[in-house]
Amino acid sequence: MKQNYGYLIILVTVLVGCGGGGSNSETPEQVNTAPQLIGLIDFAIDENTSEITTIEATDAEGDNITYSIEGSDSGLMTIGSVSGELSFISPPDYENPQDNNQDNVYEVTIIASDGSLSSSLGIIVSINDVLEGMGGSNMLLIGNSFFRPYAEKLDEMAIDANFLDHKSTIVIRGGENGRAINFWNDSTSEEHVLIKSKLDQGDVDFFGMTSGSDSENRTEGFKAWIEYALQNNPNVTIFISLAPFDFPNGDPNGTRPNWDTFAAENGFSSIQEMFNTYINDIVHNEIVDQLRIDFPSTKIFTIPTGWATFNLYQMNIDDLLLDQIDMFGPRETSIFTDEKGHQGDIVRETGGLVWLNSIYGVHLRTNDYDTGFSTDLHTIAEDIMDLHDADYKHQ
Repeated sequence: MKQNYGYLIILVTVLVGCGGGGSNSETPEQVNTAPQLIGLIDFAIDENTSEITTIEATDAEGDNITYSIEGSDSGLMTIGSVSGELSFISPPDYENPQDNNQDNVYEVTIIASDGSLSSSLGIIVSINDVLEGMGGSNMLLIGNSFFRPYAEKLDEMAIDANFLDHKSTIVIRGGENGRAINFWNDSTSEEHVLIKSKLDQGDVDFFGMTSGSDSENRTEGFKAWIEYALQNNPNVTIFISLAPFDFPNGDPNGTRPNWDTFAAENGFSSIQEMFNTYINDIVHNEIVDQLRIDFPSTKIFTIPTGWATFNLYQMNIDDLLLDQIDMFGPRETSIFTDEKGHQGDIVRETGGLVWLNSIYGVHLRTNDYDTGFSTDLHTIAEDIMDLHDADYKHQ
């Protein structure tokens, strides 16, 4: 506890006049004096701490002393009338100051009385900010290989951001098998059983799924899992991670062309325009809006993860990245690691930051997580979140 040692002694001087003609042998009348408060006037304590100090006073006549407090912030503190122990009624929170000026400096006046006379001492108590764990949430995250990197990256980034109670269960299957509907329909699979067992424990705060769906009934898989989750997790929050399209250069074993051709064949000028329409018309309007009707008391939002892929892809084309990054190649130095479009580290780091902001509301421009890249991935991720439709955000 930091303490600044400023001392204040309150002295009461009593002048006794002598009457004329009196005898020098008369015993002078004893005059009562006020208690003297001696001690610190400036204190600094850490937030979340109740005890401040013990007030001390002396009385020349040996009278019993009682203590009390008054002043603008006195209602937030208590003092032992006999012991002089001064403390906060509730431990102060630096991030939520309750003092009159809301500046984390609490001001009170101490009163010491002997029953007849009293003296006072004004003191201030400053609150120190303390780095503290900001909680965290228990998450159940199910998806495919495009979903997994962000779920895993969030574990790392959340702890780095001091969400020390963050924990997650990540359940992954490749390709379409990682969609909600297929996890649900494969009722005898190990993954289906694991997901249900986690939900049965009743302590899931966030239940996250990837955006893939059956085109004939887009909400079916999501609805089934949400209904099951709510049985034991009535306050669970649901999110859908918006995955990018795969095969940026086209599927060599199928009919899917490269992204530019794919977009043009569907009437769009770019793959980015096509993805934006997919998010708004399919995921938001057909899936999320309907799920919100079906579950009006449940918070459901989306994370625009796929924009990490599309933005960095375009920045690489435009030669705007500050790192030497190839379009395809090793994970450490590429946008994509294979023809299917699995993410390189620069995309994983950016997408992880998007998740961190979306789920925990971390301000990315002031977050100091080290991505390992010279390119400012925090700003890229923050820009992605700034452009995300506010009606589909969590925060």
